[in-house]
Amino acid sequence: MNKMKKTIGSILLVGFLTLGLTTVSFAEGGFWRVTGDLVNNDNAGTGFETSCPMANVKLRFKSRWLGGTGVGLNGPVTPFPWGRSWGEATTNSNGQFSETSYFFPDAVRGRDILIEAWVRGNDFRYKWQTVTIVRNVNGASPNQQSGNIRTFDLGTIETSLFECPTVFVPGDNSSDDSPKIAPDKRNQRPTKQGEKTIEPIPYGMGPNGKPGLDLEFASVVVRHRDNQPNAPAERITWEVVVRNNGPLKYKGTGNCKTRVRMAVYIPELGQERDYYLTMSKPIDAGAEETFTSNSGNLGEVSDANSNTYNFLFEIDPDNLILESNENNNEASGVYTPGTENFVTQ
Repeated sequence: MNKMKKTIGSILLVGFLTLGLTTVSFAEGGFWRVTGDLVNNDNAGTGFETSCPMANVKLRFKSRWLGGTGVGLNGPVTPFPWGRSWGEATTNSNGQFSETSYFFPDAVRGRDILIEAWVRGNDFRYKWQTVTIVRNVNGASPNQQSGNIRTFDLGTIETSLFECPTVFVPGDNSSDDSPKIAPDKRNQRPTKQGEKTIEPIPYGMGPNGKPGLDLEFASVVVRHRDNQPNAPAERITWEVVVRNNGPLKYKGTGNCKTRVRMAVYIPELGQERDYYLTMSKPIDAGAEETFTSNSGNLGEVSDANSNTYNFLFEIDPDNLILESNENNNEASGVYTPGTENFVTQ
């Protein structure tokens, strides 16, 4: 009987100690939440820095204890090796992020925090790359604590892994003192529409923070007005085929919608005319889509139809879409109504 009592007492003692240790551990346990702003800094240190918030960037977070030696795959490691990822978060339109860890039994202990971004490299493959290491984060002194959640505001996290959108500014020709010569308008070509200022983060930013769209003309054509054989020769239909060379889908809706400009110079009137069509159909990555417009009038009198007309086509003339290549958005050609012949240039 005494032996049984001693055995039961030992079990109770072990259970009490285990429960006590567990209670102490969980009293110091909790969750870490980190917040901050991801900002890209182009050309850092050159004096020509450009900063911008990075939207839609996927981040992940890891941590390691401060001080001492841990055990890695190949033996002892100093400092401690990085633990498993807490999870992933995506920055919002202002570059802000927030992520909460799994439960830490010892949330008061200090840690280093590793922040990584899912980035496409020069080989076009995505991989995790280090954005920064925030060192010596004190688990006992968070910026804010609510229950067992400790929040740490990491502030602005700067990186140069990405590229800020280019801002185009109209050129200033006011200082040009060269002689002004009246142009010969007999074969004048349409002028390019003035460039606009791109918004800080227009649509087209890919998940790696780089442009994910590249719209380009696959073909352009001008012909006599479709389904109107009796229409005057100066009435035209114009059609463009647009290819999306980028990895991101062009949606054709909301803020992912732009238009095509067709400009034509009218010799007999001595003026230029602009026509537009909206690219309201989606274009998948690597795909093409056809857009057609019957809005086009080359002149006011039909006996001018023996003239040739110079055309300029532009994708996204208002710079509403962020593209990886802004230099392939134009195409040109010449149309002769008398022969209904169109030749690209």
